[in-house]
Amino acid sequence: MTSQQLKQSQPPSSNRPQGGRRFPIARWRFLWLALGIVILAAAACSDTSSALGRFHQGRTLHVNVVSIDRVQELRYPSEGDRHWSLTPSLKGTELVLVRMKVQNHTAVSAIVNVDRAAAEMRDFANNSYFPLQISDSAYEDLRGEEEAQARIGFLGQCSDPKLMMVEVGTTVRWTNEGAVEAYVEFDAAEAPTGRVTIAPNGSTAHTFDQAGVFNYDCGTADSLPDASQVLVVEKGSKSKTSERPILFLDGPFELPKDFGVDGWMVFEVPEGTQFRDLRWRAGDSITVRF
Repeated sequence: MTSQQLKQSQPPSSNRPQGGRRFPIARWRFLWLALGIVILAAAACSDTSSALGRFHQGRTLHVNVVSIDRVQELRYPSEGDRHWSLTPSLKGTELVLVRMKVQNHTAVSAIVNVDRAAAEMRDFANNSYFPLQISDSAYEDLRGEEEAQARIGFLGQCSDPKLMMVEVGTTVRWTNEGAVEAYVEFDAAEAPTGRVTIAPNGSTAHTFDQAGVFNYDCGTADSLPDASQVLVVEKGSKSKTSERPILFLDGPFELPKDFGVDGWMVFEVPEGTQFRDLRWRAGDSITVRF
C-alpha cells in the first residue's frame, strides 16, 4: 500500500491581489485533517497488506505473516476427543488470529520460545498487543453435557480442566484425587457461596442455573489456593460457532537449519483494530510493517 503526499504551491507574493479575499485558515486545517484521514484509511489495511505472505529476514530466522483473521470465538479439537474454546475476556474486544511461518536457514540450530514476549502487534495509535498464552486462556468446551467433571489433584490444585465452559443447567462435579481433605471455594458474590470440603476420593457438585463467570479456588489446609473458573453460557451458543483444527505457536521449540514451523498466534484487541506492524522477538528481532 502506498500513499501520495500532496505539495502545496502558492503564486509569488508580487502576483497576489492586494486586499483580496484570503483563504480562511480554518479551511486549510480542514483540508489537512481530511488528507490525514485519507492517508490513515489507506494505510489501515493490515488484514490485506502487501506485506502478508512474504518472508522477512532477520539475523537467524525468516518470518512470514501469512494471514490475519478475526473471530469472536475459536473452537478447536485436541487429542482424546476433547474440545476447547477461546473467547474474548472483555466486552468490545475480538480475537485476532495471526498465521505465521518461522524458518531457520542460517544457524545450525535455533531455539525459539513463543511466549507473551515473543511478538508484539502495534496499531496506528502506538498501542501494543501481545499473544495469549493458550494454556492459560482456553476453556474446555463442555457445552451440551448434562454433567461436567473437574479433578482436584494430589496437592489440592484445580488440575483438569482449569477453565471450563458449560451451558445453563449443567451440573459440575469436583472429585478430590488427593490423599488429604481438599476444598472448593467460590467468590463471596457468586454461587455456590462459602467453602465446601471434600474428603479423599470424595466429590461435590453444583448445578449452574444462570449464565455468568464463576471464579473459584481449590486447595488443602497446607497448600496455597489455586484459582480456576467456570464460564456458564446460554444454551444453543455452541451451534453458532464452527470448529476447526488449528496448530498454535506456543512454548519453546528447536528449529534445526532449513526447518520451519507453520502455526497461529492469538491476540485479543479492541474490535476493528488496524495494525501498523508486528515485531517478532523470539530467537531474533524482525519487524513486519503492514
